[in-house]
Amino acid sequence: MLLAYAKRYLKLIIGQLFFATVWVASQLAIPRLMVDIIDYGILLKDLNQIMNRGLLMLLATGVNIVSLLISIYFLTRATAGISKDLRGDLFERVIDWSKETRGSFSNSTLITRTVNDVKQVSILIDMSLRKIFTLTITVIGAVIISFSIDVKMAVIILVIIPVIFILALKLTTKALPKYSRIRKAIDQMNQRFRENVTGIRVVKAFNKSDYETNMFQKATKEACEANIEAESTMMLLSPLILLFTNILILIMLYVGGVRAELGTITVGALVGLIEYAIMALNNIQQFASIITIFPRSKVSIDRIQEVLAKEEVLQIKEANSDLTEKSTEKTIRFENVDFCYPPSCMDLLKNITFELNKGEIKALIGSTGSGKSTIVRLMMRDYDVRHGQITCNGHNIASLANTEINQIITHIPQTTFLFSGTIRDNIQTGKKDATDDEIWEVLDMVQMGDFFRQTEEGLDFHIAQNAVNLSGGQKQRISIARGLIRESDFYIFDDCFSALDYSTEKKVRQAIRQKLSDKGILVIAQRVATVKDAAEILVIDHGKIVGRGSHPELEQTCKVYQEIITSQKSLNTGNKNADKQFESV
Repeated sequence: MLLAYAKRYLKLIIGQLFFATVWVASQLAIPRLMVDIIDYGILLKDLNQIMNRGLLMLLATGVNIVSLLISIYFLTRATAGISKDLRGDLFERVIDWSKETRGSFSNSTLITRTVNDVKQVSILIDMSLRKIFTLTITVIGAVIISFSIDVKMAVIILVIIPVIFILALKLTTKALPKYSRIRKAIDQMNQRFRENVTGIRVVKAFNKSDYETNMFQKATKEACEANIEAESTMMLLSPLILLFTNILILIMLYVGGVRAELGTITVGALVGLIEYAIMALNNIQQFASIITIFPRSKVSIDRIQEVLAKEEVLQIKEANSDLTEKSTEKTIRFENVDFCYPPSCMDLLKNITFELNKGEIKALIGSTGSGKSTIVRLMMRDYDVRHGQITCNGHNIASLANTEINQIITHIPQTTFLFSGTIRDNIQTGKKDATDDEIWEVLDMVQMGDFFRQTEEGLDFHIAQNAVNLSGGQKQRISIARGLIRESDFYIFDDCFSALDYSTEKKVRQAIRQKLSDKGILVIAQRVATVKDAAEILVIDHGKIVGRGSHPELEQTCKVYQEIITSQKSLNTGNKNADKQFESV
């Protein structure tokens, strides 16, 4: 997966690797020049050699700095680009999923994978290109140059390096399970924190503050203990490598001192060999400290691949040629539809048959859990039917893409969601080129125009995150306005009047009927007052249509509808009696 994304930035990566190699080469050249300064300049008292090699050292230092900056520039562009592409592909994949496909992942894990896991992959790429590559060639280069200076002394370095490398690898391997334990503890800590912040009212209402505090402290204690164990293991790495480094230097000084007296090695060569030995061992230490990035990144890569490899469950099927001939038809039709939520096999909807024509108003009413919202989900193709079929403007809905369905049908859901930003931005979500006059028109229709005219900002009124500066009824009306500004053949009002008082709801419904007189309207509600003016009302009970007709007809013929009316009348009577008692008190 990473190679596929890296190919898009191949030129930048090649440039980074080239200048990183130049950076390492210039760094390795400096001790070699120092050897010549000592042997041919200082010891022989040759000022020209000192000046020449000194200027070359300055040149190498300049090349070192410039190549490092250019390398970092290329690296930053490549890693940022790969991260951008990964997040973009993840977002595009998730945003096009149906509700059935999205059910495999929770919202929190999708956010974590798009943000944190991609960040982890970015760190892996950065470390691989900037650290691991340069550390590897530095160690190899140091050993090769050491052999070019003196073979016998270089053999000592070559023996010590694998010993230190194996030691570092063992300590790192021992620490890896503890790092895995840290991640699990942090996940648990984040979950506890998120749940308690979101449900703070529930926690306080049920006096669960002490319990939740203890559970959070337990998670933090687990993370703390795991972190201490992991770091205690890894803390041994630095002093042990330092110990072996000093042992190596002592051995080299002793052997080198003996050989210097015998005249088989120069002082400059000995100093240079010690520099290269220290350079090689320090790089091994750094390599061991960053090797833990691999298992962590492997987990992140697997999680990202899981999302990218997830296939959409609801594939677009080939259009039926018979239905295609009826493409001029402006109707949504349910024909003997049965449905159950996967993986259950028990039908939630049974033999649902009705049609909504352009220019008419129909309504669905039923108790909670009767299947009203499920019908809407099938209409928007969040799921596919089990039996029967749904046609939209003469096409089987399974042959239409989501964008085509959304162009034909405007869905105003019960659960309102407003983006943080201005009221203008939120309304223009429904129609991006909507003018201010059009926005004021739909705001007046939902009885919100006067509210925003009274504010100094007007259409620039800022909606806070989660619209906390608006009431439930205001949010619902803005959501309705956002839907009304769209141009489509059919409009579904999915219990989106529930937070409005009866007077405001009546005015909004009248304005909707006037504006959408030539459109197909489906109103879904639990209140009889909301649906009583519809030309036809469908009564849903336990996933079946148990009655259909106008309000007066259902009052006489449908028992379930009568029970709904009776329950709502008794509720209203109870509320009025309570109001009277309150007023008398």
